[in-house]
Amino acid sequence: MNKTKTKIPEYLKMFYAKNGYHIQMNRNYTATVRNLTEFINYINKPDTDICPDVFGNILNYDETVGDDFKHTLNTIIAEVKGFAVFNAQHKHTYIECTDKSETISVKTSSGELITFSILFNTCVDVKYHNGKDDFTIIGFHGGQTPVPHTKVTLQTVLLEGSKQRLK
Repeated sequence: MNKTKTKIPEYLKMFYAKNGYHIQMNRNYTATVRNLTEFINYINKPDTDICPDVFGNILNYDETVGDDFKHTLNTIIAEVKGFAVFNAQHKHTYIECTDKSETISVKTSSGELITFSILFNTCVDVKYHNGKDDFTIIGFHGGQTPVPHTKVTLQTVLLEGSKQRLK
């Protein structure tokens, strides 16, 4: 299990959430996290018992905190688990692939279906199952939109090092 080096924004260092988050640390202990500084200090203690299988499961959310608190909390959890975050202010699900080729199927809360197929650790095919042959993507790059609304049947993301593995 990793320790954390996540930087807490200055204005959140002394902030205490009203209700706190109930976060599973191991199979027998769930912490109530109200303060991010205290959470990091606890994680980074040398004798902290963290179980990778359950660590970071949020069992209760504090609806009174702002997005910055949620973002920092999820960033800490992801770092300790060895994952990256994106849009960290939202609930995260962590999936570790164990084979070089795997498919992850997602059903959104509104019933939309999406699959992510990791192929030979070289690329990720993304398919939106909308009942049509194609779907619309938008490509972003540093505040620019080099790929405007574009219809595709499949989107492929090349993984770093894939060119080396494909040779």
